Amino acid sequence: MGLIVNKANFTIMQKILLITLLFVSTATFAQVNRSANITTDELSHHVNFLASDSLKGRQPGTVHDKIAAKYIRDEFRNYGLNLLGEKGYQFFEFKIFNPNFEKQTHLMVNGDKLVFGRDFSAPTANGSDSLCAEAIFVGKGDAPSYYENVKVRKKWAVIFYPLGTKEYGYLNTKPVEIAKDQGAAGIIIVSNDSLGKYLDVDFRTIPNLPLFILSPEASAKLLKPIGSPMSINQGINENKTPSQPLGITVCGKVGRLYNIIETQNVVSMLRGSDSRYANEYIVIGAHYDHLGLGDMGGSRRPGQLAIHNGADDNASGVVTMLEIAQKLASEQKKIKRSVVFVAFGAEEKGLIGSQRFIDSAIIPTESIKAMVNLDMVGRLRNRELEVHGAKTSLEADSILNALNSDSLFRLKLVPDGLGPSDHASFYSKNIPVFFIHTGLHEDYHTPNDDVSLLNIGGMQQVADYTYRLVYELASMPQTLTFSKSSTRSISSSNTPKIKVKLGIMPDVGGVSDTGLKVIGVTQGKPADIAGIKVGDLIVAINQKPVTNIYDYTDVLTTLTPGTKATIKVLRNNEEIELTVEL
Repeated sequence: MGLIVNKANFTIMQKILLITLLFVSTATFAQVNRSANITTDELSHHVNFLASDSLKGRQPGTVHDKIAAKYIRDEFRNYGLNLLGEKGYQFFEFKIFNPNFEKQTHLMVNGDKLVFGRDFSAPTANGSDSLCAEAIFVGKGDAPSYYENVKVRKKWAVIFYPLGTKEYGYLNTKPVEIAKDQGAAGIIIVSNDSLGKYLDVDFRTIPNLPLFILSPEASAKLLKPIGSPMSINQGINENKTPSQPLGITVCGKVGRLYNIIETQNVVSMLRGSDSRYANEYIVIGAHYDHLGLGDMGGSRRPGQLAIHNGADDNASGVVTMLEIAQKLASEQKKIKRSVVFVAFGAEEKGLIGSQRFIDSAIIPTESIKAMVNLDMVGRLRNRELEVHGAKTSLEADSILNALNSDSLFRLKLVPDGLGPSDHASFYSKNIPVFFIHTGLHEDYHTPNDDVSLLNIGGMQQVADYTYRLVYELASMPQTLTFSKSSTRSISSSNTPKIKVKLGIMPDVGGVSDTGLKVIGVTQGKPADIAGIKVGDLIVAINQKPVTNIYDYTDVLTTLTPGTKATIKVLRNNEEIELTVEL
């Protein structure tokens, strides 16, 4: 059994862990009857491994993430699929906020510790070395002349930055660049104004050395040996305040604002058997990453440090894809178009894996004729199956209903190709999409999303249905005709920000004309305190009608913390009015 091919440096212990876990899984699988058909035994085996405590929640960039990727890659290879990329892997990096940034950032003036956020900000994205050195005042610092009578090499350059007007704008980096050219090892920006409230910083334009912006109070403390900020500002304007040493020692270090994470997609292909169609592709995907211990964001129980196994989200989608891949591989001669199988990484971090897949053109984007996304398909209840993207092609609606001619499912067809999962990356490129989903639940993004709560029999039914969909897409004479399903998006850079949280989980697929269904309520949050319950339909907030997730988010942007809102809900066909304190 070979080790995973990766650019990262593995420790010996990580290698031993990887080999041990995969050996145990392989040995266990020897006891399961392998079949080309989709079986509950194989679904159960796969999901019990991927959602086991031993994989620690499959956090991107961890050894457990890589073990999961290797397991999937090896299954693809066992099915006889062609491994794409680097032996089945498509590596990529992304940035994620460093939760320890504030702890790793410190500043001391003559031994007195300043407070991050109150006394200073530190806009250096890549972190910096520690520096303890003398502070040299260099006026406005926007010309070499300010350095004629002082030496700042290996010292702090203290730059006065008079704002003058209360307008938002970007920090002028010219003084910073000049200070660096003069040999300064660190830069402190002082002012008689609250710069942090008005200045943005383009991290791409600032040097990789300690850089601090002080508050007016902290500026006054640092500048005290040569006067008050107001008098210094006036002196600079009248050429009466020269550059000079402050006689103060400053010690500081800026932590790394972002951590660089390396992870991977896992990509394979079943080549179509018909030369006329083999260069047309159907992509079936499912993300395999999850939230680790819940300490890196995304958990609905942020105070609870525990393994988030993500059995439904989204080990269920991955193992369903694996079983479909195995069955299709056994029928390759019947498949006209090529089918590409992708286990996406870093979906929980913002659909990063699917975006990288599309951007890489490892498969020509214009040749992808449809995408099927499996995300959370392990909790089938009351035979209700959601398929999003039903209006992203002219033919989708009729195909989906025809495949359900036996009425096995109560299909809920949602028009939009948008949404918080990997299919959105494909829809944005005008590719018809199908997002298969058995619905959200209270255990979503919590440590309770475990294998014991999955409906394995339901997963088999969903897998059979999805297999027939992919088979149809790969074999039909004509490709789908793309259509725009919606031009609305839940959020964009131009949308007002939501400042309040009610503490509910809404039905994001909501197509009801009656209201927006509440499928989860967080204990102790405003909605719970006000008496909103699971199953309620929100029909209005502050007299504004709510029929779907878009109406809901639009209304939330109008609410502010510390106020009250009136929410009307339908409960057992009775309209109830509740007051929520935000």
